[in-house]
Amino acid sequence: MKFYLVFLFCYVHGLLFAQFNFTYKDSIPVHAFGQQLKLTWSGGLNNAQFSELDFDFDGDNDLLVFDRSADQIRLFENMGSEYRYYPNAASLFPEDIRYRLLSLDYNQDGKNDLFTYGIGGVKVYKNTGNSTVGLQWQLAKNLLYSDNWGANLNLYVSSSDIPAIVDVDNDGDIDILTYHISGEYLQYHKNLSQELYGHSDSLNFELKNECWGGFREDVNSNSVYLNDQTLPCQGGNVPNPELKPHDVVKAHSGSTVLAFDYDGSGVKDLVLGDVAHPNLILLVSGGTTVNSNSVMISQDPNFPSNSIQANVQLFPAAFWVDVDFDSKKDLLVAPNAKNISQNETSCHLYKNSGSNDANNFIFETKSFLQQDMIDHGTGSLPSFCDIDNDGLMDLFVANFYAYHPTVSKESRIAYYKNTGTLTQADFTLIDRDFMNLSTNLYGLRMIPSFGDLDGDGKNDMVIGFENGTIAFFKNTSVGSNISFATPILNLTDINGEVISAGQYASPQLFDLNKDGKLDLILGKKTGELIYYQNVGTSTLSFSLMNPFLGSIDVATDTPDGYIVPNFFDYQDTTYLFTGSADGNLRFYRQITDSIGIGQQFELVQNNFLNISRDIGSYAAPYVTDIDNDGNLDLFIGQDAGGIFHLEHSSNAGVGVTDISIKDTFTSYPNPFRDYITVTLKNKTTIYMYNMLGNLILSQQGNIGENIIINEDLKAGVYFIKLKDSLDTKRVVKY
Repeated sequence: MKFYLVFLFCYVHGLLFAQFNFTYKDSIPVHAFGQQLKLTWSGGLNNAQFSELDFDFDGDNDLLVFDRSADQIRLFENMGSEYRYYPNAASLFPEDIRYRLLSLDYNQDGKNDLFTYGIGGVKVYKNTGNSTVGLQWQLAKNLLYSDNWGANLNLYVSSSDIPAIVDVDNDGDIDILTYHISGEYLQYHKNLSQELYGHSDSLNFELKNECWGGFREDVNSNSVYLNDQTLPCQGGNVPNPELKPHDVVKAHSGSTVLAFDYDGSGVKDLVLGDVAHPNLILLVSGGTTVNSNSVMISQDPNFPSNSIQANVQLFPAAFWVDVDFDSKKDLLVAPNAKNISQNETSCHLYKNSGSNDANNFIFETKSFLQQDMIDHGTGSLPSFCDIDNDGLMDLFVANFYAYHPTVSKESRIAYYKNTGTLTQADFTLIDRDFMNLSTNLYGLRMIPSFGDLDGDGKNDMVIGFENGTIAFFKNTSVGSNISFATPILNLTDINGEVISAGQYASPQLFDLNKDGKLDLILGKKTGELIYYQNVGTSTLSFSLMNPFLGSIDVATDTPDGYIVPNFFDYQDTTYLFTGSADGNLRFYRQITDSIGIGQQFELVQNNFLNISRDIGSYAAPYVTDIDNDGNLDLFIGQDAGGIFHLEHSSNAGVGVTDISIKDTFTSYPNPFRDYITVTLKNKTTIYMYNMLGNLILSQQGNIGENIIINEDLKAGVYFIKLKDSLDTKRVVKY
């Protein structure tokens, strides 16, 4: 069975018996700029880091993308001449990946390992997987250390930095180039694995050079001074000068380092990015062999100056990876600074028209991968409405913010017209700034909701703003010509009070009390929901009924909630999804027609589908049946600016009302070698499945009973779940 299908099972297994059994789907086409998008529903990118990883063990390199913005992990499967998005990639990786991620084979076993952030330095995971069990990781080093002239110290790498982790001296093991804490000089930490053991599978480092390359970077700018004669560069820069540490002059603010042999001289050259500047600097070594002087002798501050120079807002990072399947490594450039980048065009690709020994990078696009996705800056929020009266639901994507080239923030709403049919949606991008709202409303963060509020058969629009207020837009369209009346800003309730969520209003129009009129629910920045009942007929008459709807407060788990509500009806029952800043989808039931103060909605699942690691942050759900097949579709916006699409599987077993997802059992140890113990908190039946979804065992148990599983199992991944429960645990036998 294809590895893709095996892990798709992992994605949905936690809800295998639930009524809302959503799986990732890419079956809805989307067109933009005259072409169909190939990676439509893959979530968008903001601050991407690129490396290679054969995650499916089929012999070719797939593309691993780590997004620093909210520590998201994306995988793109190598299909020979193009990439295919692989859903739920985060589930294949350790949970503590933060700030940076590089996939690199340090022990020369043919499988790429992981280098990520450890507190104040570098953490390493060893790849112990194979084609049978899939990706498996073993912690190799919780933190790397380096011998600093007799003192074994933490190999310091700032959380803001991207160091060069590469075989600097070409001896077969992986060394590290990282900036000194002062930020002026590049340190060379040599790996002694080959020298000590004759192989590459150890991570023993020694500081060999405090000024590798013989240059100094100015602490107040990104100016580089070659052949620097100040300490510690004084006296020339040789491979092993054994220079003593110098005093820290100024705290390091941030740098990125790419080290590779740019000109085929046999010695590593450098591409540097600085936290406060948009350009890259190429430094070329004057050496010809690894044993010669490695002093940098020339620089290109407008790299690559033979093409369109890199100009990234802000803090560029460069990556050397083949992404066009011609075996020549291309140059990718992306911003390493969060929240200040142009996140719709933040993945710049320079094609290598030369060779890996004589690189020649030619600019191709500012939106590698992004140009094939729905991607609208940061914090996308999907909603649906038939806005042009053709009977088909159109797609609207708001964003938390995007950027002008001058790095000023604005919020927009993109409009995708449904050009398909009732049974097959097909969206076409019509306008990235619907009704020019970003200009007319001064760029305040906007979240729309649609519905017929005045009974004329046309869908009106309300928009929530960053300042907490609401605007009403009456639909005055004639036929398919879309138009709205001048908006009513600072919409008031029946008492003349301005309707407000305080900050960051997230509205939904929904008939919550089932009286045939659309009510107004507002999400607040602080994590609660406000309920305004529609008490009018053909006029806008909202009355505040509950300032703490459902007793929900998602900010109990997060500093700020930024709650986004999505009520929906399914088989005459109302349910609720909420998105929030922590990336969790929360699923609620027990929502009755009487929405009184003090009523508490039942939280069924705090992290629906366990999808928060893929979302990262700022989850924004929307449920509808877009193709009228009776199966609900779930669209999820999130931090990286794109949309995920999942669809309900029609073969679900029991209803939501029969499910409890409390922590119904514990299992230990995990991973296990000989046996695993399952302790039950209820009388029920336990099931164990393998990765293919095959039932391995079923056994009944009582409250408090310890069930010992010591079946003759092969090494690999298994799933334990209980009857009528969403509580599923992933366990590993080694």
